[in-house]
Amino acid sequence: MASRFLCLILEEQNLKPTNNRDMDRREFLKAFAATTAFSVLNPLEAISEEKKNRPLRVGFIGTGARGTGVITSMSRHNNVEIYALADLFRDRIDSVLPHLNSLNKAKGLGEIAPENIYVGGNAYKQLLKDKNVDLVIISTPAYAHPEIFEAAVKAHKHVYCEKPSAPDVYGTLKMKECARKAKGLSLVMGFQVRHASAYDEMIRRIHNGDIGEIVTAQLYYNGNGGAGSKPTVEDDEFRIRHHFQYLAMSGGILNDQGIHILDICNTVLKATPEYAIGLGNTKGKRYKFGDTLSNYHCVYGYPNGVNVSIQSLQIGNEFGDVCARFFGTKGMAEAHYTGGVFITGPNKWNSNNNNALSDASKNKTVNFINSITSGNYVNEIEDACNSTLTAMLGREAAIKNSKLTWEEMIAENQRYGDQPDLSKF
Repeated sequence: MASRFLCLILEEQNLKPTNNRDMDRREFLKAFAATTAFSVLNPLEAISEEKKNRPLRVGFIGTGARGTGVITSMSRHNNVEIYALADLFRDRIDSVLPHLNSLNKAKGLGEIAPENIYVGGNAYKQLLKDKNVDLVIISTPAYAHPEIFEAAVKAHKHVYCEKPSAPDVYGTLKMKECARKAKGLSLVMGFQVRHASAYDEMIRRIHNGDIGEIVTAQLYYNGNGGAGSKPTVEDDEFRIRHHFQYLAMSGGILNDQGIHILDICNTVLKATPEYAIGLGNTKGKRYKFGDTLSNYHCVYGYPNGVNVSIQSLQIGNEFGDVCARFFGTKGMAEAHYTGGVFITGPNKWNSNNNNALSDASKNKTVNFINSITSGNYVNEIEDACNSTLTAMLGREAAIKNSKLTWEEMIAENQRYGDQPDLSKF
């Protein structure tokens, strides 16, 4: 799954529950008002003269395959220097260090200094203390995102955080609240699909009324599953290294992969769902450890009577298609990762792009870096957290095997209690 994901990319205070649904929805709609890609805030103080004369310095926290894909694209398309690294495990850093140094070398920059490489449970804290670091990429297992994100904001670092925001509702609301209070920072999450030109144009045309009033939508994300034998010991280190197989670590496949297409759905509909009904099980799962489900089938009820179905699975060796179809009173809009993005009906349109994510990775990093250098800081986190909560609503409905409303999910404030303590490493 990781290798397939890289193929697509190289081209992720304790809160009181609230039942104020209307206020939450108004805030969500405001987040979409400016643009489908970035909600640009009022320009703040532009980047200092000193920073204008050098590359922005990036701190890379969590040096696995997903984050390496992001930082590779960011280095190739922007004026940045890979300056500092942090990971729990030294072997992870050693495996990627030659590649990262080669990215710097290609731009005439020096290798990452040994004193800027941090290992262990406090590694991210040590990196965040470095005043030379301008921005950070957080690509650890999802369970650590809220803690590290909050620390990065307190250290006044611009943040690119991989999705999802967290595996549970509690962590997502925690991140959402932290982002609401942040000032003078660009804070974004790794929803690269919304930055793909073909998707962006389709969404613009839908919002322009090209397919009429949306009646219903069909979504699916059919991934491959891989395989792994049950280990002798499933300790915290093993769980961290295989975090995608544990609900408390990643949130499961709807939270990690299906979330991309749900994010597009929320963007198109300019709303979050009111409720979900779901089914899921482990049929076809090839990993012999962990507690994640292999497939989900969920139906979401959105405002104005718009019903949305999603299928998300992770089985077998072959990567299936990823698709979103929106059916309107005048036509249909359809978007695939590798099968075209187009509109049928009287306002027919075709992107003529069978590799719809071809510019997504570049665009998302360029937009992020430009927001910093221009002083037009962006904050995508509330929007991104709502997409994460949408995935969780379907997951929890499937696990409960019953209808679950958005208000009930927020009030329950679901939290996984068996997450590893970073300070032990």
